[in-house]
This record gives sequence, C-alpha cells and structure tokens, in this order.
Amino acid sequence: MGEVSTVKKTAIVMGSILVAAALVAAGVIVVAQLNQFAPADKTGSVNVLLTRPAEWRRIVNAPVVDQAELAMVDGSTATIPISAELLRQFYGLSDEDVRRSRVIDHSTTHQAYERLIRAEPKYGVGGTDADDLVRLLLVTPPSQAEQAEARDRGVVLEQTPIARDGFVFITHEDNPVSSLTVDQVRGIYAGQITNWAQVGGIDRPIVPYQREANSGSQTAMEELVMAGRAMAEPKTTQVAWGMGGLVDAVAEYDQGPASIGYTYDYYLHNLYRNDDIKVLDIDGVSVNDQTIRSGAYPFVTDYFAVVRGDEPLDSPARRLVKFLTSDQGQDVIAMAGYVKAVA
Repeated sequence: MGEVSTVKKTAIVMGSILVAAALVAAGVIVVAQLNQFAPADKTGSVNVLLTRPAEWRRIVNAPVVDQAELAMVDGSTATIPISAELLRQFYGLSDEDVRRSRVIDHSTTHQAYERLIRAEPKYGVGGTDADDLVRLLLVTPPSQAEQAEARDRGVVLEQTPIARDGFVFITHEDNPVSSLTVDQVRGIYAGQITNWAQVGGIDRPIVPYQREANSGSQTAMEELVMAGRAMAEPKTTQVAWGMGGLVDAVAEYDQGPASIGYTYDYYLHNLYRNDDIKVLDIDGVSVNDQTIRSGAYPFVTDYFAVVRGDEPLDSPARRLVKFLTSDQGQDVIAMAGYVKAVA
C-alpha cells in the first residue's frame, strides 16, 4: 500500500513538473511549490550545510530549556542557524546531529506566524501534544495581513529584537551597475524606471523579481524599502520557491544582466551562495557587519523573537527570549554569524 501511495505521489509530482516545464517554455514563470508532500521546509532553500565555523567554541554551560522544548520554536529560513546554534551550545550536538534534528525545521515566515497566531502544532496536522504547539518564532517582522489576522483572533504579538541584518539588492555579476540610490530602487519597483540605461547601465529592460505576498522578504520590501509606496504588479517575475529560488532566478535570467531581486545579507552569504550574482551598493554604501551595526547602510532590519501576549511569564518560550537578549545570548547570536541586536 505504501509503495502504491509513493508511486502515485511521484506521478503527481512528475506531472506537475511537466506542466510547469510547458508553461515556462510558453514564457510563464510558475509561482508554486511543486513538492507538496514534505512536512516542513527544513532547509529546502538552503544550499550550504549548517556547519560550525572554524573559530567556533562552546560558550554556554547549561541550557535554559530542555531539548524537547525546542520543538516550540519555528521561524524564517534565514534564522535556521540560530536554532542550530542553540542545539550546539545548549546540548553539545554535533553538526551531523544538528542537521538531523527536527528543531531546524523552520516553516518559513508566513506559515510560522499562522501557526503561532492559530496555536497550531509545528509539525502540521496530527500534532496533538501541547509540546508540539508553536510558542516562539525567530522571524522578520509580521506583514500587515499577519498583523490583521492576529487582531481578528485577539492575539497580541510581542516582538523582541535578537539580531540585525541588511536587506540587499542583487543582480547578475555581469551587470555593469554596481550601485543604486534609494530613490532608484523605489523607482524600479514602482515601475517608473524600466531600463538599466536610466541608472547608468546598458540599454536593456529591467526584470525586477518579487517574492510572494507575506513572505518575510516581500514584507521587508513593502514596508522597509517602499515605505508604503505602491509597487508595480508582478507579471512573470514573482518567485515562490523561497529566497533561494529568487537568488537563482536573478542569476540565471536569460543568462544576462537584466534582472534584479532582493534578499537578506546573512541569507545570501551564509545560507545560499551563488557565484553568478553580486550585491548592489545603496547610496554608495556597501553592506557589511560594520555598516549594518552603525546604520550607515540604508536598509537595516531586525530578526525578532516573537511570542503571544498570553504566553505564561515563566514559560520556556519566555525564558528563551530572555536568554537570547542577554549578553551570553547575544554572544551566541554572534557565534551563529549574525550582527547583535543589543550592543
């Protein structure tokens, strides 16, 4: 019976791939995830193994929560290394054990928010144990839609900054443009600047990629970068295969320098590398730890630890938030490669 089910699933997936291939051949980019059978997006859009750096050392003597209680943590793909580092620091897990752990099964930003707001289990339908409920998120800020759902359900989202990052714009490495101004970025995504020649590049139409609504990077684009300004409707350049899909799309579009997209600096350099893209300076400022820390780089954002307002004051979730904002917790954040949120 299991073999028949597997065959059926394989047939469905293969059929979906053939349909997608036909649509791509016709000039349509498919905005969908073909693999609907995976229970979670563990590292689906991560192409770099979660391996500790050479200078890694254990700096935590004792955990603040039991290992089983980390099942309560969910979040963005870009914060998977925080969960991985907690496993190393708290319990001394090897890199191989970390990669096998379900703790690093982050559902991605939107699904994680939904599970916290709706008090749902992290591992989907069928999780009945209270320990499976999502109680703490490691995420970027909620979208307006996620905030609205929380209000509708009477849920208060308490957000505590735990790490800092730069929101970056990427293009093909062969693009002669190396820097854009804030106004030029906004003009491109508002549909007012449509050719690279308008910003000092080659005479070629700009292909601006976007993420799907409510993804962490799309929310940052709408609120941090556009700051309420209307974005042009995406046509065939919206990507829903995770941030890694967007990075690859920018790198591979027409094998040339026409495309532009966005992601997080940490994600790009630590989780999903692609040698065919480059990061654009903004207002002449390069993104790095120093410019993120000082705020000299124009687009700086935080990762947050998020709990519900009704989370008990002495709960494991709140103990973990308190730890992550402590001096030792911030050292753990830095050990994982992020810029500290607390100086």
